[in-house]
Amino acid sequence: MDNKILNNYFKKIESCLDENEAIDILKSIIQIDSRTNSKNENNIIEYWESKYSELGTINKIHNTNDNRFNLISNLNFSDNHKTIIFNGHLDTNHIGSGWTTDPFGGEINDNYIYGLGVSNMKASIAAMFYCAKILTKIGLDKGKIIFTSVLGELQGGVGTKALLDNGLKGDFFINGEPTDLNFMTIHAGTYSFIINIIGETRHLSKRDEATDATIILNKIVNDITNLDITTNIKDNDEKKLNIIHIGSVRSGLGENFSDDRPPQVSDNAIIYGSVRFTNFDDITNINYQIEQITSKYNNLYKKADIKFTIQSNNPIMPPIKTNLSENTINLINKSNKLIKNSNAMIGQILPYSLYGTDAGHIVNKLKIPGFVMGSGGKYNTQPDERVLLDDYINNIKLYCLLSIGLLNQ
Repeated sequence: MDNKILNNYFKKIESCLDENEAIDILKSIIQIDSRTNSKNENNIIEYWESKYSELGTINKIHNTNDNRFNLISNLNFSDNHKTIIFNGHLDTNHIGSGWTTDPFGGEINDNYIYGLGVSNMKASIAAMFYCAKILTKIGLDKGKIIFTSVLGELQGGVGTKALLDNGLKGDFFINGEPTDLNFMTIHAGTYSFIINIIGETRHLSKRDEATDATIILNKIVNDITNLDITTNIKDNDEKKLNIIHIGSVRSGLGENFSDDRPPQVSDNAIIYGSVRFTNFDDITNINYQIEQITSKYNNLYKKADIKFTIQSNNPIMPPIKTNLSENTINLINKSNKLIKNSNAMIGQILPYSLYGTDAGHIVNKLKIPGFVMGSGGKYNTQPDERVLLDDYINNIKLYCLLSIGLLNQ
């Protein structure tokens, strides 16, 4: 698309964009509690379906096996042409300590909007909706856009996976995870693991007879922390996306990890870990290295029972590495220059490339090109989570202009 046509569309986008209305839309979903695994989690999808219905999109809600709602909203301009899939999630993390603002308030201060999940990723979801609103007003000659709004991203992407299993198809994807409006085409895959340690308790007066689960836990954590899972990877940038991490540990007495008897030697411990990887073939080797560690301590502590398992209740989130055409790269650069007056950053971008996104399921299933780009990131998933309002507004403009350009390729 040449610069003149792009500029004309940009003027139309700006004339249709009511910034106050767009901010109110974002506030409305911040104010709905959609913490993952909460009993009212589906309420936000029902609300979001009602908002899309106001635009006249064709909507359908699909359920996951665990009864999470997932919304597809179709914006059809013509048949027999390119289809773009917008993908984002509305489930959020839980509230940690340290908040000084109302997590569900949508408060605005110093040009930032605050709220639980505003960065991860309600700002991008709202930008997708407002993009649909603007494109409905402008009207296009060809193509189709599918807006997917899911739950269960924090459970390994079960929502997006359910939509793909129910026939979701397209030619290009845009996932809205927070990248501070950079264009990510490479990111790691993710999975989690658990190590259970059962020892044998004694009073501390006879601890030489005990098998101390806490001591074994500490040794395993130390060995895993020092494990190098990049030995088979030659590219230095790719090495940065292959990480093994211990997220939490627990030990105590009995199956409930009782901690009210410190004179007693602990006989139960558990380790929760997470892996970032770039090649599915490496998973077997990574797991083998972990199993070598657990086998070592099973042999050293004859009365211990140490078991390593990878996650089974959630799907593994695949890595992505997508190749964009020269025309798409040019479109991204022109749009970014027009809206942000800066060059676009495209490719592997840290720390975002370590997040893991539902884009992995889309690429793995459909084998289509695309990118991950959304507002937020700098203050992602932390106390007083927030997004710069200028970035949110630019996010809307970028989604609109890129959609128009992609559908006209």
